[in-house]
Amino acid sequence: MTWGLIIGFLVLISLSTDTFVENLHGKKCFANLKEEEIPYAQKLLERIKQDLSDKVPEDYLEKTFCRRELSFNPQIMLRSLTWKEAKLPYSQFLEETRLERARKFIEENKELLSAIEEHFQVDKEVITAIFLVETDLGGKTGKHTVINTFFSLALTGDEDLFKRFLSNETEVDFNNETVRARWQKRASWAYRELLNFLEISYKNQWDPYEIKGSIFGAFGYPQFVPRSYLIYGYDWDGDGKVDLFSVPDALASIANYLQKEGYRKEADREYKKKIIMKYNISEPYAETVLSISEILKNKTLVQNNESRGN
Repeated sequence: MTWGLIIGFLVLISLSTDTFVENLHGKKCFANLKEEEIPYAQKLLERIKQDLSDKVPEDYLEKTFCRRELSFNPQIMLRSLTWKEAKLPYSQFLEETRLERARKFIEENKELLSAIEEHFQVDKEVITAIFLVETDLGGKTGKHTVINTFFSLALTGDEDLFKRFLSNETEVDFNNETVRARWQKRASWAYRELLNFLEISYKNQWDPYEIKGSIFGAFGYPQFVPRSYLIYGYDWDGDGKVDLFSVPDALASIANYLQKEGYRKEADREYKKKIIMKYNISEPYAETVLSISEILKNKTLVQNNESRGN
């Protein structure tokens, strides 16, 4: 073989390798990202591959992050830093139309709810109230692509990148220590949830881009984040998988969450509120859930007494 052929062969190998790397890690792989965002995404992907090396194959991760559906939205982190849970309109769930639908849901699923209540020792009215508040009894599970949510939050955990989007923001004072601490905590949390979601998607053979959820990554009828899915998800129908978009699994998962956190049917209202706040760290949320459950329970008692002729 002549030196010219050898050199030509080596050049060909070099070009092929460069093209391969570009397809996996370069602009073609992060097609929807801006040029200046790509190095940060590459660094994040390498970190993910290292942290999931014993759980998820590298080629699965590369294919997942090289799909055109991947997108980056820094506004999610900005919104997270200004989010005020207490200002959410929880009172809407106490409107009679919603309460009536909740009563009807209990009546139509009486056998299932009673079995779950008996198994977990969690009031079926509380389970239904959470189902109502979280997703309006399964009607509103969210429209945001979960993997993109956690990817965006984790990627904005890089300070150099995040600062690029703060120049025109007046609501976020990044020099404030409290804001910075919240940013760091939120980004670290999102990265862990991204790892959990990738592991779940791989094991369940989900298409990770088909799972939709809330703006902050909660998905399914109970609005679990991936960590909650792993810890509290319950396969009630016995089909070998936890499906949070299945009513039986979703209701059982809500009950399992509360039971594992210490819920007791015989406990007083204040104790139950404390446990419900572990589901969502919001006093207005917990108060709303308890108020709904009390109304539903009173209605059930009245119906039961009427059916007995009392």
